[in-house]
Amino acid sequence: MRTGWMVFGVLALSAAAQASDERADDGRYEAFPLAGVVGSKGGGGGRAFILDTREGHVWIWSENELITAPDGSRRYGAGFIYQGRLPSPARPGEFIETPRK
Repeated sequence: MRTGWMVFGVLALSAAAQASDERADDGRYEAFPLAGVVGSKGGGGGRAFILDTREGHVWIWSENELITAPDGSRRYGAGFIYQGRLPSPARPGEFIETPRK
């Protein structure tokens, strides 16, 4: 009987730990609407700026992006465009300059 309770306790603790890990990702990704085509529904044009607040990765999501398939054909559809990774600032509010090429 003791072994049964011990197994139940271990399973309950592992489930609680997994649930707390999943909650830690809440708020990790922030999405902001971008200005789009004039006259589009809602004025957003189906584009969003997506930021990974933990790692600093940035994407643009577009509802109407030109996509090239592996066979070379092209079509318009929804897609993500990876923009790169932002450097970590030393302090909040620090201005990060764009590197010159």
